[in-house]
Amino acid sequence: MSMNITCQQYDLSLDPDIRQAAPYEDLQICFYALRSAELNSLSKLYQDWLTLFENDPHSDLKQHPDYLAHLLPQLQASFPDRPSYLMLCRQQGIPVAAGICCPKDISTKTLRGIGPACQLRGYFLSGNGFLLQEDFQDNETFLAFLLDTTLKFCQRQQATFLFLEDVFIDSPLKHGLDQIEGDCLTYSHTGFQPRSLIRFPNNPADYWNQFRSRSRRKHRKTIRNNSQLELVRVTEPDQVADFLSAAHQVSLNTWQTQRLGLRVKNNDKELNELLFLALHGALRSYLLMDGDRPVAFKVSSQHRGTFHDLEFGYDLDYARQSPGETLLLLILEDLTQHDSPRRYDFGEGDAMYKQRFSSEITQSGSVVLFPKTVKNRSLLCYLNSSSLLDRSVRKILKASGFYTALRQLVRYRKLSSR
Repeated sequence: MSMNITCQQYDLSLDPDIRQAAPYEDLQICFYALRSAELNSLSKLYQDWLTLFENDPHSDLKQHPDYLAHLLPQLQASFPDRPSYLMLCRQQGIPVAAGICCPKDISTKTLRGIGPACQLRGYFLSGNGFLLQEDFQDNETFLAFLLDTTLKFCQRQQATFLFLEDVFIDSPLKHGLDQIEGDCLTYSHTGFQPRSLIRFPNNPADYWNQFRSRSRRKHRKTIRNNSQLELVRVTEPDQVADFLSAAHQVSLNTWQTQRLGLRVKNNDKELNELLFLALHGALRSYLLMDGDRPVAFKVSSQHRGTFHDLEFGYDLDYARQSPGETLLLLILEDLTQHDSPRRYDFGEGDAMYKQRFSSEITQSGSVVLFPKTVKNRSLLCYLNSSSLLDRSVRKILKASGFYTALRQLVRYRKLSSR
């Protein structure tokens, strides 16, 4: 049984520009304003959305309708005047694509602008992409059309930008972005940076064969030297509360917390997010324990054959025992022996250990899309100038060796303090 919903909708199908740009005939594009009370699992909108999610092999859990239902109260509290939207594209009445636009503010400081900070109002694309029916997978022209139409809708909602947080440089989405480059303004404050991956072979245990025998002996020695440390896999809802408590305890004394602020706060937001992952069979996090004391943690998930490395930390009191490397080695052993993923995604950042254990390095980065207006051209000129200056200063510091020394000092300054 399904039921209709009465949420506000915007049908862009009759817009002459959008209709002319459509790569297929009989396309209907509607944007539905979503509120918590209207996101009903019995509604046809919800069911169409869920069907696209379940049938798309590249779907991200942040594109699941239940995830948005979980996220909406926070978004509504932060942006009471800006609803989230579901873009649903149909062909002859059959859903073929969906995208989720959620409100977001970005400071020009975050975008590496120099000078006084200014807040920009816009939207981000949840899951960094669109849900697509099988026949439309990898169609870069269709993706370009969806991106362009979504940006135009955001502009009509008085938004300055559409934000994509994590785009792989070799993905169909990036190629779609390249196609609309002349129709909008694009900016990346992160640039496209190295992204380390592991692609496990058909026999996952063969992963270790990529290392020289000397390296394999070193790995085994590291594990032997820390044989008192025990790996705990966390996948079930009833493990979440204890895991968060332990990860929070470790996080109080990590270099990440010293440099960036407390990473695991053990609050209701984190609890609900991990419970969501666990309830959908996607939680796969780990603890490294020394008896009853947590030593290190990794917040991670596994969905659609990809293991996602989300957050990591170790207690600096154990730094001399290489807890980070020990945890990673034990996790890789677990991944090659139990419910092995096809791919390990180390996430953003270019740490040496990621390069050492990866089997493939690509690139990824954030992309901000702006409508082509005079105001946005001026904004982009300012951001590009600021970014150029920032890169020049970093290059000079790196050439002098001061940048690396300063980063190491900030990251490891407490190693010998206790």
